[in-house]
Amino acid sequence: MDTKDLISVSLSVLAFILSGSATIISIIRARQEKQRAIKREITETLGRIVPTALESAKAYRETAQSDPAYFQAVSSILNQQNTFLLNQATYLAEQVPTLMTAVEYNTIASATASAGDLIAADRYYKKAVDVAPNGYFKALALRSYATFLFPQQRFDEARKLFKQSVALIAGTGDFVHFTNGFTYQMWAWSEANLAHSKGQADVCFEIAANEFMAIENAQVRSDALMRLQLARAGDPSAHPANKPAFQLQPQASAA
Repeated sequence: MDTKDLISVSLSVLAFILSGSATIISIIRARQEKQRAIKREITETLGRIVPTALESAKAYRETAQSDPAYFQAVSSILNQQNTFLLNQATYLAEQVPTLMTAVEYNTIASATASAGDLIAADRYYKKAVDVAPNGYFKALALRSYATFLFPQQRFDEARKLFKQSVALIAGTGDFVHFTNGFTYQMWAWSEANLAHSKGQADVCFEIAANEFMAIENAQVRSDALMRLQLARAGDPSAHPANKPAFQLQPQASAA
C-alpha cells in the first residue's frame, strides 16, 4: 500500500472514530437531559404533595367536627389527588434512582404511609437512610423512620434508630444541640403518646431540655423550649411530624 492509500485509509478510520464518538456523546447527552427532565418533574410533583397534606390537615381541624359531610367530600378529593401525585412520584423515582435524595425519598415515604401503604412506606424510609449523603441527613432520615415505626408498635426498632440518629450528630454548638434536642423531643413524644411509656418519655424530655438550654442563640433557645413544653403537655401541634419554626443549618464540620 502506497503512501496515498495509507493516508486515505487513515483518514477514513479517523472519520469513523469521530463519527462514533459523536454518536456516543449525543446518546449520553440525550440520556442526561432526559434524567434532568424527570428529576425536575419529581421535584414539582413532591412540591405538590406537601400542600395537599397540609390542606387535608386544615380541613380536618376546621370542619371534621362542625361539618362532617363537607369534610368527607373534601377529604375524598384530596385523597384522590394525593394518590395520583404519589403514584406519579414513585413511578418517576424508579426511573432515576441514582438521582434521588434522602429528602425526596423521605417525602415519598411519609405520603405513602399517610395513604396506608405501610410496606411501601417502610421501603422508602430505608431508601432515604441508604442514600443520605452525610451524617446530618442520615440522622434526619433515621429519626423520621423511627417516628414511622412507633404507631406500628415496633418500639425496639424505633428506639434503636433514635439512638443511632443522635449518635451521628456529635460535638457542641447550637446546630448540634438543636438537632439532637429536637430528635429527643420526637422520641419523647412518641414514647408518651404512642408507647405510653412515661418513664422513657420523661428521660427523653429531660435530655431534650438540656440540649435546648445549651443553645446560645436566645431566640432559637426560647422557641425550642416553648415547643418542648407543648410536646410535654401532649399538645397535638407538637406532633413529631411538625417542623420547628427555626431550622439551624449544619456547619461544614457536621457533614
